[in-house]
Amino acid sequence: MRVFIDTNLWVYRLDRREPEKSAFIGNWLRELAVEHDIVISTQVLIELRSVLTRKLKPALSWQDTRDALEALAGFEVVPANANLVLDAHELARVERLSWFDALIVEAAIRAGCNRLYSEDLDHGRQFGDMAVSNPLPGSSD
Repeated sequence: MRVFIDTNLWVYRLDRREPEKSAFIGNWLRELAVEHDIVISTQVLIELRSVLTRKLKPALSWQDTRDALEALAGFEVVPANANLVLDAHELARVERLSWFDALIVEAAIRAGCNRLYSEDLDHGRQFGDMAVSNPLPGSSD
C-alpha cells in the first residue's frame, strides 16, 4: 500500500521535548516502512526544514536538519508544480480545506496513495479511495 506522511508526524519524530511521542512515532514509522511505500512531497520537506530550524526549541543543528531532510528525500517525493497548485486550489474550495492541507491532499492523491497519515485532518475522512488516518494514540485507527 502507498501511504503519505504529513509533516506534523515527522516533526513529532524529531522533537526531543516529547520523548514518548517521538519514540512512538519512530517505532510506528519503522513498522510502516517495512510493509508500505512511504510518499512525501516537496511541501513536507519545506515545512519540516522550517519547523526544525525556526519553531523547534531548541532548534536542530544545521547538520541534523540536513540529515533529516536527506533521510526523507530517500522516500518518493511528489514535486510541486503548477498543475498541483491549481488542482489544490480547486480542492480547497470543494472540500473546504485550508490551503496547505489541500496541497498535502492533492500531492497524496496524485501519488496514488491509499492512506494519508496526518494529525491535521479529520480521522476517517475520505478523498476518493484515499482515507485519512491519525496514528497517534487516542485516534481510531
